[in-house]
Amino acid sequence: MIVIPISTDHPSYEKGAVLVEDIVIVGMARTPLGRFGGTFREIPAAHLGAAAIKGALENGGVAPEDIDAVLFGNCRQAGNGPNPVRTAAVKAGIPITAPAVTINMACPSAMKTVMLASQSIWTGESRTLVAGGMESMSTMPFLLKNIRWEGIKLGNRLLEDSWSDTVDPLCNMTMGQTAENLAKKYKISRESQDEFSLQSHQKAASAEDNGYLKWETVSSAAFDGPGLPLQGLDHDESIRRDSTLERLARLRPAFEDDGTVTAGNSCSMGDGGVALVVTGRTQAEEKGWTPLFSVVSFAQIAVEPAFMGEGPGVAIPAALGKAGMTLADMDFIEVNEAFAVQVLANERVLNWNRDRVNVHGGAIALSHPTGISGARILMSLYNVLRVNDSELGVASICGGGGVSTAMVIRRES
Repeated sequence: MIVIPISTDHPSYEKGAVLVEDIVIVGMARTPLGRFGGTFREIPAAHLGAAAIKGALENGGVAPEDIDAVLFGNCRQAGNGPNPVRTAAVKAGIPITAPAVTINMACPSAMKTVMLASQSIWTGESRTLVAGGMESMSTMPFLLKNIRWEGIKLGNRLLEDSWSDTVDPLCNMTMGQTAENLAKKYKISRESQDEFSLQSHQKAASAEDNGYLKWETVSSAAFDGPGLPLQGLDHDESIRRDSTLERLARLRPAFEDDGTVTAGNSCSMGDGGVALVVTGRTQAEEKGWTPLFSVVSFAQIAVEPAFMGEGPGVAIPAALGKAGMTLADMDFIEVNEAFAVQVLANERVLNWNRDRVNVHGGAIALSHPTGISGARILMSLYNVLRVNDSELGVASICGGGGVSTAMVIRRES
């Protein structure tokens, strides 16, 4: 049983903890990750989400009728209709009577859905849910703000890119500018950032060559069905096998004239969907489903928005502390690569062994469709544990506004 610490004045307090049902993941899948403006550029987020849901159910041997609700992250919702996850769920064959909820917690959204699914099971509201996320950054629209009321008679009007939503109103900075703050605070050089970026592409290319990334992705058949056109993408589209330190060094700073953060040592935008079937151990045993991994503990925290990338350095110890564990107990670590400097800053704080971090590459190579990455890194972490016949890992992701989440998992099969 999972152990969740509670306050000593809680009526259920007993020796500092309350015991609840084990949470297990019994099926999961993701689409290949499409490059920004690439193969998936005209595919709505809901179609990508539906393909992931279908794949996860198929992989876990779970019938759509067994799903009580779908909780999905989706951050870029403009033009996607009301509660776009509901569309994805129905297109995937989930019964019309099963609710769906769209979650926006910035980059941690998809990991938050696994946390919410766990809590729904603990309260008895649900027995089995699909968690995860979907994102189509290629279809993010341009906006004509105020045109409804002002109209156009003469002159020009400014088209505003909805990508401007990445400016955090709490600190009036883009995420790239917050990354530059980390580079200055921790004195992290451009060269070390470029080296980390190159390693991400090299690790992802190696994982692809060994079939590890293919193991995660849905078959092309998952895209078949009404409104789910087959696109023919069978690999992650953003991995740069030709990346070199020399090429990375030629890129200009992207956010400050004298900065160190470039397009090459930052994550790329992308399109995709990821789904995890979340249930309790009792339900899994009754249904004959095989647990892939169990949830040991999780945490959500917040830090100063202007230094949002520091979040994993706080969230990881918080999640480990709830489980009575330390980083030394973890076989592998997965940290979302929003920026190379962000991972390197947290490395300074937590002093981890880099050989144990993002072993199959990260978002710099694979891309970072914001609404899915929190669940994608859980899947990646499990995959690394599976390949290396290891048991314990922790995953963490930071997000705009300074919010971060972390989760400790245990491989079961």
